[in-house]
Amino acid sequence: MSSTSPSLSPTRASSAPFPWVTLLIALAAVGLNFWPAAGRDFFFERDALRAGEFWRLWTAHLVHFGTSHLFWNLAVLIPSAGWSERLAPARARLLLLLGPPFISGALFAVDPALQRYGGLSGLAAATLAFLALTQLGRGSADRWFWRAVLALLALKIVVELLADRPAFSRFIEAGTYTVPMAHIAGVLAAWLAYRIQRDRRVRQP
Repeated sequence: MSSTSPSLSPTRASSAPFPWVTLLIALAAVGLNFWPAAGRDFFFERDALRAGEFWRLWTAHLVHFGTSHLFWNLAVLIPSAGWSERLAPARARLLLLLGPPFISGALFAVDPALQRYGGLSGLAAATLAFLALTQLGRGSADRWFWRAVLALLALKIVVELLADRPAFSRFIEAGTYTVPMAHIAGVLAAWLAYRIQRDRRVRQP
């Protein structure tokens, strides 16, 4: 089996799907950053979810605790999600659309003390992990690079678990802290999306 490059060739790049879901998510997050009142209705709020406001399972990931929080999340999400959409559009879009409620549901179930949550960091971790897994599955010649990406992502999560603070972004609200479980749930969602892709290939005649 010949190896393939992790990058898109000029011919494939021209025919690859446009990453429109990534673009819509990024634009929505930027727009909501300039609408401070959005937090009242869009953040993950445990009591609101219990009251049936289930849209927050999705919208919580579009609102952030300040511009720094938004910037660092988009710095990871845009390239990793956009690249994923071009390499494996169906699976990547499934992850982008169903990853947010999966992460929110995991937080609701696993972290009962968590009352409020917002931000794209969990989905950014998901798309980065999905991209690395997809590249490894393609038999890339530089598999070492994508293994290193996964290792660094795991290291970041461990550091945040130990330090109880984000590695890069800063929050504008006092008392706000990082939620590594969102990143763990995001990586799990990425693995599930990747396994679905692999299982479909195996079952093809």
